[in-house]
Amino acid sequence: MKYFKLGVLLIVLFFGLNFCTTTMNQSSQNKEQDPEYQYEKAVVAYRYGLKEEALKYLQRALTLSPEHAPSYNLLGLIFLEKGNLSQALGYYQKAVEINPEFPEALYGLGRVYEELGKKEKALTFYQRSYQLNPRPEVAFSLAKALYLNQRLEEALRVVEKLVSDHPSSGAYNLRGVILNHLGRYKEAVTSFQQALKLAPEDEVAAVNLGVALVNSGSPEKARAFFEKILPRLKNPELKNRVADFLRQLKK
Repeated sequence: MKYFKLGVLLIVLFFGLNFCTTTMNQSSQNKEQDPEYQYEKAVVAYRYGLKEEALKYLQRALTLSPEHAPSYNLLGLIFLEKGNLSQALGYYQKAVEINPEFPEALYGLGRVYEELGKKEKALTFYQRSYQLNPRPEVAFSLAKALYLNQRLEEALRVVEKLVSDHPSSGAYNLRGVILNHLGRYKEAVTSFQQALKLAPEDEVAAVNLGVALVNSGSPEKARAFFEKILPRLKNPELKNRVADFLRQLKK
């Protein structure tokens, strides 16, 4: 039987941004003229899914203070989620122009450039954001960007710290993907197993575990595992991929 090397799947996870709010202690008659108060209301509206309402408050905030960087940052996030990348890019750029050390806006720029397929630019902004505030979502995006730019050892260092400080299924899956591409297949198997311990229903991690078993020299284990998970898979693309793997393993 001829064995073959399989490629694992890279999942892409995006996390919501954290918004730092401030205490509003102005008298009630002055609140409506306070851009920070309008921004606070926009944050609340956004968190409740009321994006159009949030946009109204943000426009009021910027009318009162045209250089209010947090408002531009939230505008960038809203338009990114709407899929309007050009507007999102402009708002994030304005936020960074006002405050070059605004980690959330730098992270937002990384996300926009990633969506635009500009991997190197995305990496640059993820690095800048991570240096200022190494939040878990930023660390994940940075490690993924390093991986996509073929900087595998750097990607591994970032994700190793991430799984140590903030273990998650997504982080272990990404670690496994990187290890697989480095040819460290047995370690990749362990990483995908850790991902499934944290999230047993993670179909991507499950498929990747089977792939890593093949690559580590255990095709029979992989075949048994694929046969076990195939009926449980809900994602049609993953289901077809596993069925194809099984056909290859039976040759």
